[in-house]
Parts: sequence; C-alpha cells; structure tokens
Amino acid sequence: MKQEFDQYIDDYRRHCDQALRLSGETSAYFAEYKAKKLSDWLKRKIPAKAQILDFGCGDGLMTQFVHNEFPNGQIYGVDPSPKSIEAAQKQCPGVMFSVNSEESMQLDFENHSLDLVFSAGVFHHIPFAHHDKYMAELARIVKPGGYIVLFELNPLNPFTVWTFKHTPIDRHAHMLRPQYTYRLMKQYGSTEVLFYCFYPKMFSWLRKTEPLLTKVPFGALYASLTQKRGR
Repeated sequence: MKQEFDQYIDDYRRHCDQALRLSGETSAYFAEYKAKKLSDWLKRKIPAKAQILDFGCGDGLMTQFVHNEFPNGQIYGVDPSPKSIEAAQKQCPGVMFSVNSEESMQLDFENHSLDLVFSAGVFHHIPFAHHDKYMAELARIVKPGGYIVLFELNPLNPFTVWTFKHTPIDRHAHMLRPQYTYRLMKQYGSTEVLFYCFYPKMFSWLRKTEPLLTKVPFGALYASLTQKRGR
C-alpha cells in the first residue's frame, strides 16, 4: 500500500475527483461531509480537548476538515506512505503527522490514550488477513468509552461499485460488506452501522431526507461506529 500511494500522491485528488464525477461532487465535498458526520455524531460525546487520530490519513484532506470541526482537540494523522504524509503536513500544519509501519502493524500511541480513532476508506486497501490485527491495535489505543469509526464504500450500491471499479487507486482493493465490518468491530464494544450519501448533486434537494435513511442498506457509503466497552 505504501508504494502504491507514493506513486499516486501527485495525482491522487485528480483521480478521486474523476471517479466521483457522476455524483456531481468532488472528493473534498465527501471529505468534509464525513468530518461533519463525525461532529454530528460525537462532538457532544467526547471531550472538547479530545485526542483524535486519523488512521490512514493520506494527503490529510479529511484530517484538516476534522481539525476544523474539533478545533480544541489534538488531531493526529498516520499513514504508511511517506509522500502522503509529506503532502498532509504541508496542507495541515496544525496536525501532528507520522508514518506508520505496515510490517509491524503497530501504532506509536500509548494504551487507552485517544478519545476517537477514525479511518476513511482505508480498510479496503488492507489485506483481509490483517484486519483483525489492525482493529485490535485501534482498540488498544482508544480509551474505554471512546470511539472507533470506520467509513467505507458500500458494495450494495451500484453507483459505488461502478466508481470503485473505475478508480485506479482502488485497483488492488477489495470492498467490505457492512455485515463484515460490523462483525469485525462489535467484539470491542457497542457497534452500529449507518448508511449515508444517498443522492447525487442533481437530486441534492432530496438530501434532507438522508437522516431518515441511515438504516436503509443501499446508501453509497456507510460508517461503522463502535464505543469501546469498559467505561
């Protein structure tokens, strides 16, 4: 994954935006959308000065939007791609970024040190054989009562599947079914799956109905939220 994203970082946003063209939106729109979702769901449930990690932060676009939503928090970003981290640091000077090792699959954070760890479109790039190890590592560094949130593409949505198949950066990736992600996370605490981003821009007037559709399993994207047990 490191070499792949080092290769694409210069044109990463262009590839993303091209793949999303049928939605009428850009990758920046979806990055900000997900950051606002985190804020809507969790801003009142974690401390104002929360310790927050973006696992697999890439070029830091969503990290910056999360920083905007949680301005009093300490935001971190990790990614195995050094070139991505270099780009992220330039984009978000107020965030602490570092390169994590794919070989050890360990993160340089103390046990129970973070209030929130989120990961957006990352696990479908990680080999399935490594998912349990990485999830255990995320659970290790989250405080009891803290949250883990995975944003993923929904393979039950035809538009999402089409976009996925036409994105060069996803050519070696494999989509995660919502049921799989739920089973992966529920061993660490109370877990729910929410679906969202149902309508493209041409039908944006219908987006106000999206909060009513979070349990309908055909949204283009979904998020799995786990509150770690043991508060």
